[in-house]
Amino acid sequence: MDSTISQLAQCFENLPGIGPRQARRFVYALLKKNDKFISDFTKLMLDIKKELIKCETCQCFFKNNKQNKNCKICRNPQRDKGVLLVVEKDIDLNNIESANSYNGLYYVLGGLVPPIGAKLPEEVRMKELFEKVKQMTMSKNLKEIILAFSATKEGENTEQYIKSILEPIVQKYPFKISLLGRGLSTGTELEYADRDTLKNALRRRD
Repeated sequence: MDSTISQLAQCFENLPGIGPRQARRFVYALLKKNDKFISDFTKLMLDIKKELIKCETCQCFFKNNKQNKNCKICRNPQRDKGVLLVVEKDIDLNNIESANSYNGLYYVLGGLVPPIGAKLPEEVRMKELFEKVKQMTMSKNLKEIILAFSATKEGENTEQYIKSILEPIVQKYPFKISLLGRGLSTGTELEYADRDTLKNALRRRD
């Protein structure tokens, strides 16, 4: 296989859920596109990092207007400042927001905890989450943390890991740690859950 094709395929393989075969299909699909499509595609790839920045409060990506360092959710005075919902990634946050059944704040963890013995990925912001929770408890705002992860083994590992690192804070500043209810069936990825399922999972959290 041509080295350029191999290199581009490897780039696609670095994206979540993309295997070698699908990565090669993407490359050959691009080869069939005209020059304008390739030019527009390349420009969008370059622009996305310039136009989006990460919220300093919840770590989600939002459009950079050069006036705010926090997203519109974190800036909204109508949101419940006493409830924090922790998700794996931005698309999970967006999915929950679209269900219109939650009015608290968010925190995007950046990833999930792997099986026992595996190294915690650098992108998983556990230390940052710990500091955020500590600040919220010291300001006496925090009432509840909702752990909203996919119903997978990695999701369960992450729930247990977070509970363990937050235990010292819970003992000093009591607040509730909730899990999504059984609206989510085992193995379900949060980003693929429909609105009704998410509403039920939030309503039945324990």
